[in-house]
Amino acid sequence: MQKVGMFSAVAVAGLGTAVLPAASAHAAAQPICPPVIGVCTWTEPNFESDLRILFDEEPFIAPPVRSARNQDFQTWCFYERPFFDNRGQVREVNRGETVNDFGFSAHSARRGQCGYKD
Repeated sequence: MQKVGMFSAVAVAGLGTAVLPAASAHAAAQPICPPVIGVCTWTEPNFESDLRILFDEEPFIAPPVRSARNQDFQTWCFYERPFFDNRGQVREVNRGETVNDFGFSAHSARRGQCGYKD
């Protein structure tokens, strides 16, 4: 009887390890961002390509950024156009929020909520 119980435990453990790699393969990629009070940004969607950390407003970001992780204490606004021009697309990134893709290339960013189009 004892051997059957041991076999079942081994079989279940083996089944669990067979399922885990498949589940982790579908997990979303997490950005690697140093523990700073600022916003980690990347030039491509999904935290790819060049990493740049923003600590203060940036009126002109070159090259522009496409993804971000906000580790600051405040909301940040990313603007499609340079110099915080809200005539293009804008995207607020709240404290603790991670954005895989803005849907546009951000050319400027600053703390605070985004200005709204008139």
